[in-house]
Amino acid sequence: MNIIVCNNTYLTKMTSMPSSSLAQNQALADSIACGEIVLTDCYLLLEHDEVKARAVIMKDISYIGYLTIEAITTKELQTFLQEIQKELNPKQNWFCDVYSDKKHFPIIQQALHQCFAICIERESYTISTYPIDTSKYKHTDCTAISDTQLLSLIKDANESTLDTSIQNSIRQEGSHAYAKQFLNELTGSKEKRSMFRILWHQEQILGFVCVQRLSKEIGGIGYIGVRRQFQSHQYSSILLQIAITIAYQNKLDILIADIDKKNAPIRNNLLATGFTKDCEQYVYYTY
Repeated sequence: MNIIVCNNTYLTKMTSMPSSSLAQNQALADSIACGEIVLTDCYLLLEHDEVKARAVIMKDISYIGYLTIEAITTKELQTFLQEIQKELNPKQNWFCDVYSDKKHFPIIQQALHQCFAICIERESYTISTYPIDTSKYKHTDCTAISDTQLLSLIKDANESTLDTSIQNSIRQEGSHAYAKQFLNELTGSKEKRSMFRILWHQEQILGFVCVQRLSKEIGGIGYIGVRRQFQSHQYSSILLQIAITIAYQNKLDILIADIDKKNAPIRNNLLATGFTKDCEQYVYYTY
């Protein structure tokens, strides 16, 4: 087998892998077409000119995404991942998951266990979006406050989070540096800023929720946080209602929320708001 950086010759094969869902294949194709992902960040494992594995390096968020395989062994996948890891910046805490390809879960999981040091258990929840009347709540997009206030809001949420992956990133990168990187990820485009909603009571900020477009019709909750002094007042449920409405208004038919398996409060809020559990998954980190 041969490991290559993708080029136009293999673009169609890479974005039509049978083991990937149609939505994931289309999302990858769309991201390449609009320039969000470049072919030089796409790695392929070839056998007789057929794509047997793919992985996409997303340097800005230290993520190895769209990992998908076709009829290869754990050892072959492990070799593929190890070769990719040689090309990565060792100062970044890279992570990967078993999201794109659920057909070969045992093989991918075994290979990731060998290639990554830390494994965090997570759960994924989904809901079909619909309009909810949130007019009784005051919420604005993130441009209503300064970047300094936004950074403070993210840092405050990070310090009280129950999300193990965020806690791990803060330990490795530091509170300020991670919050700044995370904020850039959440507000990196006009659409992202418009779907970053802040919940207010009079002139006080209660919390926020960020909706992100994952593909043409699928959205994800990038982050949700309630300020520490306002926690335990059901504001998370209100923020989830706002997220569902914002997703619907932006023509996102499905909204996904991935959470830490140990985060019982947000799980309860998701279920109470109408989300249903889709799957359990594992996220792997370099350190």
